[in-house]
Amino acid sequence: MENRRERIRPGRRPSPRERIYDVVSLLLLMWPATGGMGLMGSTRVWGYAPGLALSLAGSALVLSRPLWFSRTPRWTAPPGFGLWALMTVYVALGVGWAAVPHAAREAALRWGCLLAAGFAWTQLGLREHRWKWVLGVLLAAVALNGLYAWVQHMDGSRMVLWMPRAEQYGLRASGTYLCPNHLANLIALLVPVALVLIALPAAGFPLRMLSGYYLVVTLPVLYWTQSRSGWLGMAGGVGTALLLLAWRKSRTWLLTAVVALPLLGAAGGFAAWHALPAVRERIGQVLENPVKAGGIRMEMWRDAPAMFRAQPWLGHGGGGYAWAYPPFQRNVTQHLHYDYVHNDYIQLALEHGAVGLGLAGLALLVSAWGIGRAVRRSRSDEPAVLLAGAAGALAACLLHALFDFNFHIFPNPHALVWVVGLSWGVWAAMERGVEPPAGREQVLRRAAGAAGAAGCVLGVWWSLSMGMAYYWNLKADLARSRLEWDRVERDYRRAIRWDRLDWQPHLGLGHFKAGRAMWYRDPDLAAEQEGKRRLAEEAIGHYEAALARNPREMAAEFGQARALNAAGRPEEALAHLRRAADYQPRHVFYREQLGIQLRRMGRDREALQVFRRNVEDQVATEVSTLNIRALERSLARENAAAD
Repeated sequence: MENRRERIRPGRRPSPRERIYDVVSLLLLMWPATGGMGLMGSTRVWGYAPGLALSLAGSALVLSRPLWFSRTPRWTAPPGFGLWALMTVYVALGVGWAAVPHAAREAALRWGCLLAAGFAWTQLGLREHRWKWVLGVLLAAVALNGLYAWVQHMDGSRMVLWMPRAEQYGLRASGTYLCPNHLANLIALLVPVALVLIALPAAGFPLRMLSGYYLVVTLPVLYWTQSRSGWLGMAGGVGTALLLLAWRKSRTWLLTAVVALPLLGAAGGFAAWHALPAVRERIGQVLENPVKAGGIRMEMWRDAPAMFRAQPWLGHGGGGYAWAYPPFQRNVTQHLHYDYVHNDYIQLALEHGAVGLGLAGLALLVSAWGIGRAVRRSRSDEPAVLLAGAAGALAACLLHALFDFNFHIFPNPHALVWVVGLSWGVWAAMERGVEPPAGREQVLRRAAGAAGAAGCVLGVWWSLSMGMAYYWNLKADLARSRLEWDRVERDYRRAIRWDRLDWQPHLGLGHFKAGRAMWYRDPDLAAEQEGKRRLAEEAIGHYEAALARNPREMAAEFGQARALNAAGRPEEALAHLRRAADYQPRHVFYREQLGIQLRRMGRDREALQVFRRNVEDQVATEVSTLNIRALERSLARENAAAD
């Protein structure tokens, strides 16, 4: 063992220029899980688009480092990296066959960003002792969020920064997240990391103290979130870390841990049940009525098999769940826009098919095996303990993903790749050394670094384009709501120039033109009719552009029907209304508008059938019942007159 240790030489001290370069890279990579976390969890484009751009820019700096500093240590990749890269390529190729390319491109950007960040964090972990303050930054950032959650809890406030939480969450703590479950996931994934750092002398006194402070601040917050999946994730993460450390010590310790940990978990659960009211209430709901406790999850999961069978191999496209789900919605009775199925594994299968699920599953198995093997065989405790904590973080996220969609909440997976990548870098530096490559290997690495950095820069541009298109589209929507007509079209046009794949500016322009066509007035009747027709035709063109980019946007179908009616083409309008009502069978408004359209066209018998079917399917309001009565009377009079 001593001979093997002698082959590992510490890297030279970096120059001031290298230090500045690395600090800039670190600050950029840190943003999603620190600053991005503070933007209400970066669940909206205005929050995560800057995070995508900044993280990809940081990865580009790390990848291009060999171009500027020849003594950059030899690259190392975390286990399973090649398979994760293959999965990312598959997701990117899926943009070509996805029904909604804009959403699929965004999904590809997220995958690429996480892949690049994981690789970058691994390289940054190669520098000796850097991991201590870098992990300290992450723990401090989440602890600060926890302190804000303390303020919320003490004040009994539902406010999250400048917005109130949804009423369904009550007073559950959520920090800067709108959903308490998302904060619970972030806290839970770092609990095993903090625990192992406290037990690691090599971490140093400041980091061990910070880890203890993290647990003191965040564990009560985790309880106040009342997130059952968060509690499960924390327990599973801590258990995984302890099992790996026991396995490292000996098989006897592993067998002891396998027996003792479930008993300790049961004892802890028993104590929590009797001592903590929120635990008793939340777990009691599951024991009393699991279906009701699961909320809408169970109904969405029951709809998933039919949706999977429709596209079993390649799926419906990245980010396409919200647009592909409506035709398969049977068990969920409410009409809402459902972005997530509340199970990341089911959503992965639905969006990327069996191929994507198989690739991701294989990559995960290889990664988990590689980390476990490294913990078992590591020659020193420092990297082994860090990797055990990282494995616990991964286990916490995987367990939570059974009941939620935290891999889609931008800061959370970035915090995970931060921990895993950095820990693997520390392990690689201590086990394999940090010497720079030489000769042909150096040339190849520079070429690969230039190519990788170029790909990241392209991702930065796409992220900025997406963010700017969102910005101008939002400004145009606000101008339209304020009747600031001179600004509306200009801002929508700017959004279109920024992102040609985005259908939303075309949809907004269609609504704008259709509304103007409805209210257009002119003293000259002929001029008024011509103006209405012209505006309606312009609206039709924009709706067609929106549908070309997103054929599953039924708001464009309905808008198209309105515009066609204004243009005097009711038969074509009827076809679009039929498609909207058929595609979204739980959408009350579309189904009732179809009946109204038929009635306006004098097709009363068909209209009556539509309204009756609405009532039978329990997709009806008073509009349907009133129309049924009126149509039945009208048709009865017609029949009596005919007799």
